[in-house]
Amino acid sequence: MSEVRNEKKDFRIKREEELKIVGMHCATCVSTVSKAISSVQGVKDVNVNLASGNARVVIENARLKDIVRAVRKAGYDVITQKVTLKISLNEEESGKLISILETIPGIVDVKINPSSGIVILEINPASVTGDEVVEELRKRGYKAKITTESFKGKSDFHDLFIRLVIASVFSSLIFIFPAYQLFLSIPVQFYSGLRFHLGFLRALRNKTSNMDTLVSLSSNIAWFYSLYSYLIHSPNYFFEASSLLITFILVGKTLEAYIKEKTSDDVIKLQTVKARLADGTLVDSSKLRVGNIVIVKSGEIIPADGIVDEGEGYVNEAIYTGETLPVRKKKGDAVIGGSILTSGFLKVHVTRAGNRTYISQVIEAIREAETTRLPIQLLVDKVSSIFVPIVIGVSVLAFSLWYVFSHSLTFSILIAVAVLASACPCPFGLATPMAVMVGIRKLVKKGIKVRNAESLERLREAKYIVFDKTGTITTGEFIVKPIGDENAIKLACAVEKFSSHPVGKAIASLYDVKAEVKDFNEFQGEGVYGKVNNHDVIVGKREFVLKNCEGDLDADVLVCIDSKVIAGFLLEDKIRDGVVELVSELKKYYEVIIATGDSSNFADKVGEFLGVKVYKGLSPDDKVELVRKLGKVIFIGDGVNDAQALKEALVGIAVSTGTDIAKYAGDVIVPSVLSIKYVIEQSKRTVRKIKENLAWAFAYNSVLIPISAGILYPFYLPPEYAALAMSMDSVLVSLWSFVQ
Repeated sequence: MSEVRNEKKDFRIKREEELKIVGMHCATCVSTVSKAISSVQGVKDVNVNLASGNARVVIENARLKDIVRAVRKAGYDVITQKVTLKISLNEEESGKLISILETIPGIVDVKINPSSGIVILEINPASVTGDEVVEELRKRGYKAKITTESFKGKSDFHDLFIRLVIASVFSSLIFIFPAYQLFLSIPVQFYSGLRFHLGFLRALRNKTSNMDTLVSLSSNIAWFYSLYSYLIHSPNYFFEASSLLITFILVGKTLEAYIKEKTSDDVIKLQTVKARLADGTLVDSSKLRVGNIVIVKSGEIIPADGIVDEGEGYVNEAIYTGETLPVRKKKGDAVIGGSILTSGFLKVHVTRAGNRTYISQVIEAIREAETTRLPIQLLVDKVSSIFVPIVIGVSVLAFSLWYVFSHSLTFSILIAVAVLASACPCPFGLATPMAVMVGIRKLVKKGIKVRNAESLERLREAKYIVFDKTGTITTGEFIVKPIGDENAIKLACAVEKFSSHPVGKAIASLYDVKAEVKDFNEFQGEGVYGKVNNHDVIVGKREFVLKNCEGDLDADVLVCIDSKVIAGFLLEDKIRDGVVELVSELKKYYEVIIATGDSSNFADKVGEFLGVKVYKGLSPDDKVELVRKLGKVIFIGDGVNDAQALKEALVGIAVSTGTDIAKYAGDVIVPSVLSIKYVIEQSKRTVRKIKENLAWAFAYNSVLIPISAGILYPFYLPPEYAALAMSMDSVLVSLWSFVQ
């Protein structure tokens, strides 16, 4: 096949890509991959997560191909997908087609055979699918179809498992046929252990050190010393020790990779369920399109967002609301992809598919949050960077002391090898990301989205919790009592029809006025203006209206007609169920404050009822000023007028039933204000778990290294058992992260 390669560098759009990296197992690997990606021109930001194996890269004027190449050059791999397309095109169109394909996010490499119309793509499956590429080409007028798809790059677990099987078989044969242990140990040492040796060389090339350095050094010292002894006919060889050392480490690493892979897929699998079309055909949910009708049976996951077209059933929407009690759904009701039909039968008209579904957005938020590096991780990185050199120094010292006092070269080497094999920096690297990953996914199961994992740590630092009132503490369903001129009230209703504020909606519902409103203008958090029947009508907060009109009334909202206040409204709202108990609980840890744009007496009544301080009549800017003045604040809101304060706060928590802009500004999005207690409790558990993991990793190494060095002689750890203990360290940290 004659291939045409495009080497243009014409990207100008800043975008994010997420890559699945293979081969990382400690903080040093994270550092190496980060440096490799950062070295590519046009890369603006990189966040690499050891627990999930994901790298989130912000690029501008950079090619994805160069980034993937840099990662592979550093000795790691990136999981990509090979997709072959058959496209109808003229040969002279090939250059243009390459340009189009390379502008699609997620395309790593493009090869075209113009004569046959065969296009071979290497794509990043986390960013784009083959179907999406075909759809994009269709929009550009090309007729394309997928002929083959295959993945490139094995998962860590798959690779480790194969090496473990080989190592286990040949290590067992060494004990059955000890006379052939030299030959039987070769596959273990140079196939099963190859990834550690390559990792050691990679670290050496990058002038750093990691777990591979320790494993490779210890196993090679043991194996080559045994080879030397064997060749000079000395009985002091121990090929079984070097083979068991690698086998035992592979046991731990394979278990660790399995746990990480399973955890990583736990939520993501919801995105790729099977969908049953109306004609009974089963397809991947990723292939659904808006307008499709899908059939969902009892016990099945709803594959996309949509409206019930036919049928009835009970749906568990915990992924969205956190509430596990099933909700009855019937014709015309909305359903969310990822929720489960616990009983019944539904025909669903798909309204949002692919990466526009709610579950896709949740997964995107999870990925973003998991790649956040917490401040505590900086300390971990420093410890990890000096850990391996210290262990090598301890190994050399132990060898020297034992050789001086025991005069046994073989025993001294065994001690030195045991020290190298017993120490592992991996748990330091896993301690934070594993705990964060588990913590975030526990929150997701309660319908809570964490957009910034750092907020979990910052919640502990806050001194104040500031609530917006309307829609959070109260239901936002106002009861309005009109007072004053009836015609003025009707004019106010006509203007408020165009307002999105809860108070405006409540006023508008009083009278269905058929009048033309001109020059409507909404002053955020203050009031509205409109011209109705040639009258200037202003409706809003007392302070706002009194600045612009004459007269006054004892009301919470004033109505001004042609510059005179002649009517008004008294307001009442209802406190949400469970808020009293929530505030009472939060007051044990924080000073609770209400900051509201509502200037009515009702705001004071709410504050008195809950026993908290109230700042009322605040504009959006006033809320921001209050947050700045107080300092370490958790701000909770749901409206457009809360967005700035949510962004300014130490942690912004948005309620998902609120406006999109509030959700966009929040670090955490909760389905209900009552979920805040769970968020705070989970953040404490996650941070505590990180500290426990780090303490465990430190204590484990602190105890194991001296024992391996022979401090308890005549009791000491042979190298193979030291290696087993080492490999279990990471497994225990991973498993312990789930206990939160």
